This record gives sequence, C-alpha cells and structure tokens, in this order.
Amino acid sequence: MERKLAVFALFAVGVFVAGMVALAYRGSTPGGTFVQVAIMNYSFSPSSLAVKAGTTVRWVNMDFVEHTVSFGTHDNPTGVESPLLGHMGSFGYTFTEPGTYEYHCDPHPYMTGSVIVNF
Repeated sequence: MERKLAVFALFAVGVFVAGMVALAYRGSTPGGTFVQVAIMNYSFSPSSLAVKAGTTVRWVNMDFVEHTVSFGTHDNPTGVESPLLGHMGSFGYTFTEPGTYEYHCDPHPYMTGSVIVNF
C-alpha cells in the first residue's frame, strides 16, 4: 500500500512540474496574440515579459490563496484591476498601446511584475 501511494505521489508531482514548465515556457515566448503568466508561490511567473501591441496577457492563479492583478503600484494604482482570483481563477488584459505596465497583487503588494509592450 505504501509503495502505491509513493508511486502515485511521484506521478502527481511529475504532472504538476510538467504543467508549470509548460506555463513558464508559454509565458516566456511571446510572439502570438496570447501569453500566460502563472501566479504561484506568491509571485508572478514570469515577473517581467515583453509583448507586441495587441497581445492578450492572461494571469492564472495557481495558489490556493486569493490574489489580484492590479496595474500601477500599491500606492499609485492606475485603475485596471482584476477581482480577487481564487485557485485557478484567471484574468486577461489586451495591451493595445506601447509602454511599460507595472502591476502588483493588491492583498500582497510585494508581488510585482511588469509587461513591456512594443509595436
């Protein structure tokens, strides 16, 4: 029985790691019109990325704690903010104008990231 449990746990960890690698790869290879950022372990992954104007970035919360994606800084928000995202909740935003967009998690202001939008 213990061996079956150990094999199952090893398999579950392998599936989880494969999923995280796929998300990180997808988030680090902009060029399409859709890029994904994982929210996990109280951080954004990748925390910084460059995309072309017209790209939609989707944040997915992998944590079991609620997070937000709030543009600007904690002390100087810019008005774009997701609702609280529960586990596997997501929020997407299409960047149409070039510039650097900083964001954070409102309940956890030490969680920060940025999106650099080019033509």
